[in-house]
Amino acid sequence: MDVVGLKGEKVRLIPPEPSLHIENAIRWMNDPEVTATLEHILGVTRRAEEAFFELMTTNRENALHWAVVTEDIGHIGFIGLQQINWRFRNSLGGIVIGERRAWGRGFATDAVRVRTRFAFEQLGLHRIEGHTIHAGMRRVYEKCGYHHEGIERQKIWREGRWHDAHSYAILDCDYFDAEINSLMPAV
Repeated sequence: MDVVGLKGEKVRLIPPEPSLHIENAIRWMNDPEVTATLEHILGVTRRAEEAFFELMTTNRENALHWAVVTEDIGHIGFIGLQQINWRFRNSLGGIVIGERRAWGRGFATDAVRVRTRFAFEQLGLHRIEGHTIHAGMRRVYEKCGYHHEGIERQKIWREGRWHDAHSYAILDCDYFDAEINSLMPAV
């Protein structure tokens, strides 16, 4: 039986399954071009990735993870909500599109939209945060209705220098206002 998962216009978010997704994860997390803008760039061993998959599938109290799949390419990356604080109804979002053939095709934007919809409509979260040093990811956040909240100066060390990270967030009211406005006829 195929897992339908959370469906977007271009992607589906499905539970990560080691037998289906671990080989790609190991390949991507050991590719310097894929990890260039991620916080963790030291590479991974099979054992470390197996432990991470075990954590993703068993620790769902504070974090939710999905594999990102498309019709034409298949598995292209991962997306998640980490550090979920149920009392304050907020979370930190993360995404990696590791499959290079998928870069620049709008899959990250669709995946973030699907995750955001799920977080607000199903989980009842109030706020999702994210930060990035990647110009493309900044555009993804902006297309998805996230607000630029500031710059974290010299937050991430890459390629022999410090990089500023751009902080973004979206509130449930931003999301629901945008949803209502998209249903209103243009004047």
